[in-house]
Amino acid sequence: MNKGVKYIGIGVLAVMLGGLIYWQFNKKRIVRQSLEKAVTKGSDSMYVVHYDSSSIDALAGDARFYNLVLQSDSLQQLLYSDDTAALGETIFNIHIKELAISGANIPALLQKSKIEANKIEIISPVITIIKTGKERPMNAGDSLAIYERLTGKFKSIQAGQVIVRNGTVAFANGKKSPHTTLQDVSVNLKNLKIDSTRDYNNVISYFVNDVVATVKTVTIKNPGGSRLLNFQDVEYNAPGKFLQINNAFEKDTRSGKVYFELKQNKLSGLSTDAFIRQQKFQADSLRSNGGELSIYRGKNDKKNTEELSIDNEFFNEALIKNIKLGKTTLNIYDKEKPAADRLQIKNVQFSASGLDNVYEGTNIGRLLSNSNWQVSGDGISLVTKDKLYKITVSAFVLNNASSSATIDKISVSPTLSEDAFAKSIKMQTDLYDVKLNKINISGLDIRKLLNEKILEATQISMQPWIHVFTDRTVPPNTVSKLGNYPQQLLQKIKMPYHVGTLLVSNGTITYKERSSFSNKIGEVKFTNATGTVTNLTNIPAYLQKNNMMLLTASTKFLGVSNLSTNWKVPLNSPDGSFAMTGTATGFNAVEVNPVSEPLGMASFKKGKINKLSFDMTGNDYGTTGTGTVLYDNLKITLLKKDNETDSLKKKTAISLLANIIIKDKNPSNGVTRINKVDTKRDMSRSFFNLVWKSLLASARKTSTGKNELN
Repeated sequence: MNKGVKYIGIGVLAVMLGGLIYWQFNKKRIVRQSLEKAVTKGSDSMYVVHYDSSSIDALAGDARFYNLVLQSDSLQQLLYSDDTAALGETIFNIHIKELAISGANIPALLQKSKIEANKIEIISPVITIIKTGKERPMNAGDSLAIYERLTGKFKSIQAGQVIVRNGTVAFANGKKSPHTTLQDVSVNLKNLKIDSTRDYNNVISYFVNDVVATVKTVTIKNPGGSRLLNFQDVEYNAPGKFLQINNAFEKDTRSGKVYFELKQNKLSGLSTDAFIRQQKFQADSLRSNGGELSIYRGKNDKKNTEELSIDNEFFNEALIKNIKLGKTTLNIYDKEKPAADRLQIKNVQFSASGLDNVYEGTNIGRLLSNSNWQVSGDGISLVTKDKLYKITVSAFVLNNASSSATIDKISVSPTLSEDAFAKSIKMQTDLYDVKLNKINISGLDIRKLLNEKILEATQISMQPWIHVFTDRTVPPNTVSKLGNYPQQLLQKIKMPYHVGTLLVSNGTITYKERSSFSNKIGEVKFTNATGTVTNLTNIPAYLQKNNMMLLTASTKFLGVSNLSTNWKVPLNSPDGSFAMTGTATGFNAVEVNPVSEPLGMASFKKGKINKLSFDMTGNDYGTTGTGTVLYDNLKITLLKKDNETDSLKKKTAISLLANIIIKDKNPSNGVTRINKVDTKRDMSRSFFNLVWKSLLASARKTSTGKNELN
């Protein structure tokens, strides 16, 4: 072998050996210097990197760094000295307990051309990101600048897998405390590739496609610090396109008031691009096991209507096609009076498809009007302003897809007993106890109901239970009730409505009165009431087409007689006009004594009522028409009050005279006595008092032998 070649080979080997020895003894220093120079150069000397210790296996491409710190002391100093040079900068403070790199391309790293590794593992990082200056959205130019600053202008960074364990990330504005904190962050990111040729909206966009991240707790405060948004046990899965949050709540930090708290929430079919780049929820579905949610009712000044809205300060917009919400307590607040008592509906369940956008202050009516949804709940209760009644709406289902609604019961219940009520009033006033059971609404225009507050339905069915109590021992109320007939009150309802047909079945109506003459209580009861009402409306357009409300009803009177009536009522009549006909089947007269004795001071000793019939018209001032009673063997005893025993006793002489005057039957001698109805209204009394007086007057005429029409 040529000696020259031999010496050259030996020299090369010696240089290589010397280089290897030099590398082994100086590799940590070389790597440290390379990293520090790269970061310093790339960040225009603003950032420095240092670490306590390291271990490097150049041949395997493995390296570990301990207590690694990346920070900008100069920017931090400018910030805290209020130097305007810091404005507009985003400051990163990063501390990593351990950074492990496997399969790294060490030569490329030293040449400052690129960073390549099979795996990068980041243990217990603490990252603080501080934005300074005027708040503005991050753009592509910002992203490129951040990329160059943090990567030292390497041409690319590539890693087969990036793992983050037990991380903490905090975001702050200027010198303020962090407004957003993520704790116990774990990330598994595959196929990371960052280079200066990519056009991303922000630096987080690099993690759109292949990241799986979990966070134990996310805490977000609004700018004023008055509200706190908290997420617990969060998993963001970009490949699976879902975001899962075990518990999410928002509350007022001062009062502790909860705006919402929802358990086991999952967004599926999530648009990762929209979520990461635009901070917008865009997903196929949201499922939640429910919890607690607050909404607000308030006036829309432009439309002069009331609407419901969601109070939200943390997310700008969401587009979720399908929602399913489990049992949730819904709190409804008055936006004008936020300190007032809330209305609460428990166990609300909601499902919807084809929803519109949700954004800050979203009007719930607009949100739901064009989608298919169903909502159910346990109902709601409230006390009237005068504290006299408690109004309760029990379990309900509202279904937009089928244009229907069902309500188990609506009740208006007095808060006082009848005796306590009578003691509390200064003038005669009726006390009501109303229960409307098994309400079913079909053909319901829910869009109009939510958006325009107009009730339009094809049909409503229900089973009513109505109890009315009056104490006549209290001084009478002499105030005129003109304009307060039922059909007139229907026109005064503020909410526009139109119901094609109202069906009543298995109803019960009870009128209970304490008489001023006997001081006893009598009760008139109608059971098994059924009826149909058509054309219930107060909307002018419908009234122009048809203003006639028709009512047919049948019921059991006192459990002994079948009563049937038909009514024709013009809804917009200026004088409260109406027309009615009716018949009642036969019963034994003595069966009405529980009513006639305390209220009429009369007792039937025998007799059979065979039929009652009437045909009359009326208005605000009285009734006219005809009526008759068919009966046999009628005998009556008139009564008076015994003040000593507080009981009723017979008026002997007057009773004898009455039985002489009263004809014992009708018809008699082949002639049926029929009499006129002509009753003037007591303007301080109700519509039903007028009807009752009219029927009673006709019956008296017939029983005394008058025959005004034959």
